[in-house]
Amino acid sequence: MVNTLHLSGTSYDIGFKHGTLARSQIHSCLVNYATYFANAGMSPGDVEDLASAFSSTIQKITPHLHDELRGIADGANVPLFDIVALNARSEIALAARPASARPDEDEDEDEDVPIPPDGCTTFAETIPGGAQWLAQNWDWQTSQLANLVLLEIETPAESPARGIRLNTMTEAGLLAKVGFNSEKVGVCLNALRATDLDANKLPLHVLLRLVLESGSVADARQRITDEFGGGAACFGHFGVADGMDGGHAESWEIGPYGIGVIERDQNGRLYHTNHALKEGLQIHEVIWLEDTKERLVRLKELVEASDKKNDVLRLSDTQQKDRIFAFLKDEDNYPNSICRANDPCQRGLLGEMQTVFSIVMDLKDAKAWVKVGRPKQMLEEFELAF
Repeated sequence: MVNTLHLSGTSYDIGFKHGTLARSQIHSCLVNYATYFANAGMSPGDVEDLASAFSSTIQKITPHLHDELRGIADGANVPLFDIVALNARSEIALAARPASARPDEDEDEDEDVPIPPDGCTTFAETIPGGAQWLAQNWDWQTSQLANLVLLEIETPAESPARGIRLNTMTEAGLLAKVGFNSEKVGVCLNALRATDLDANKLPLHVLLRLVLESGSVADARQRITDEFGGGAACFGHFGVADGMDGGHAESWEIGPYGIGVIERDQNGRLYHTNHALKEGLQIHEVIWLEDTKERLVRLKELVEASDKKNDVLRLSDTQQKDRIFAFLKDEDNYPNSICRANDPCQRGLLGEMQTVFSIVMDLKDAKAWVKVGRPKQMLEEFELAF
């Protein structure tokens, strides 16, 4: 069963309860990420130095979230830099040492350990006169299944979050990942790998939390642009949507230079995997996961095939939800499919990746459905709503 944490109070209180109630999972996360960072070529000293830099940035730009991180650390009885490092996991492993993805010519290839990505697939769809859908498979290390938490947070009214309530599926010790809030705003995450890094900007997982503390897609974009540093410390993709006024969705390829916005296509849809799509985006990208392009093409094929069978406008919300989960269950190009499975042909941690959870959000009605594990072989299923 996913550990569900009901959190309220001051920012520090929220963090302390999180750290206390998920202490053993946080300790497990730290062990797993120590291996992950080492495989990225980062020494413990490197990790601590970057975490210290990010701690200063978070304290300067979002002091309320720095208070929450302090609470998590105190509750889990670990140093603050460990919790900051968890929340800067993408920056530390994917941007700080990208060259380790491929060995140098004079190195033994067997000594190089590829860095596993968050190999995720995201889909958004606005139904005219109907629901606003946002969905994704989150693919990551099988070992992190045991460290999943569902955070149900009631933010302090006096904080920048303004009392917004939020639900987020994430890893123990992290401020947020994928989820939605009481204002009908949802967010998904896809990793992008690039050499661009700026420790004076906020880490991706901190920004995910800020999206979930926002009142609309436009509000989130404006606040990040004007109040919260204008971009992210490293590149990533956020699928962001809200369920107000008929629904709205955008793809953000966000990084140190700002937010590259991709609008919905003519059918009101957005698709994204693990490579940049925005033309003219300032990014020094490293393509390290070849199936990212195959998954993107396959997702579009599935949607087009569904269009031929169904009049989307006539489907009930339940039928729409089941239709989207069917996309997320697809095993074409198995095991490196949309519904990813462990790959015994891959070395090291790359062979231990799978779909850890799937989520489909109906933001018009502020509810979501979560399948834990691979959706073809789910371990648990539950519904969330405000």
